[in-house]
Amino acid sequence: MADISQEVEQLRNAEYGEEVRSAFISCMEKIHEENESYNNIKTEVAKSAATMKQQVEAIDTKSAEVQKALQDLTAAISNGKTQQTALETATKNGKTQQTNLENVTKSAKTQQTALETATKNGKTQQTNLENVTKSAKTQQTATETATKNGKSQETALQKVVDNAKQIDSAIQTSVSAANAAAANANQATSLASAAAGSANQAASTANTAAGNADKATKAANEAETARANAESSRVRAEEARSHAETARTNAETARANSETTRNQNEEKRQADTADAIAKAKEATELLVNQANTIALRINEGDGGLDVVILSA
Repeated sequence: MADISQEVEQLRNAEYGEEVRSAFISCMEKIHEENESYNNIKTEVAKSAATMKQQVEAIDTKSAEVQKALQDLTAAISNGKTQQTALETATKNGKTQQTNLENVTKSAKTQQTALETATKNGKTQQTNLENVTKSAKTQQTATETATKNGKSQETALQKVVDNAKQIDSAIQTSVSAANAAAANANQATSLASAAAGSANQAASTANTAAGNADKATKAANEAETARANAESSRVRAEEARSHAETARTNAETARANSETTRNQNEEKRQADTADAIAKAKEATELLVNQANTIALRINEGDGGLDVVILSA
């Protein structure tokens, strides 16, 4: 407020109009100067208020950016948790696939053991088949020998019959030699009967040997069938082992892919989290720096509020 105490005192003590007019003029000039100073201050205050408003708006903008950065950080954290959940699920699936792989491997080993057992049994049956075949060949040789002996005995019998015919012819030629010839014929007949019995026995032996040969052949066929079945079992077991190995390889590949995906998700989550934290930190620092550039101070002279612009 303008100090016009001197002009007031001059008016109280004025005796002439010139003194009164001079006091009024001085008083009006001081009031005018005070008004001009007030208007200047008012203009500066308005400018300061506008500047403060712009700075407050900038702070609001920074606050919005910080809020957005915090929202992005929250979204990144949520995304990281989602990726972590997916990672845990992938890890769980990988463990499940590994368990399935172990079960398949165990089954393959069991089938391989069964295959080895079947192969061993097949070899045993093949050995038995070879023994049976060998025995059959032995019996066949015995049969051939018996047949040869039977043919020899048959030839001998034929010779005896021929001799008997010669003797009978001699009986017809000479009656006197008939008795001797008859005796010889009886003896020859006995020999022929014995030879016939031997031939019959040889034939029976040959039939028995042929039956044994048939049995041996049948046993050999059965052994061959068993060997073929064992070979089929071995082939099926080998196919099952191959399928199990393929399933194990596929499971291992799936586990490796899951592990790769988990590592990629973990790296992305860490990168997103670090980026979001950096952005939030940057926005916070900008907000703090911006806020530190504005200050309000009470004027000691008139008790008013001054706006002070501080350097950042």
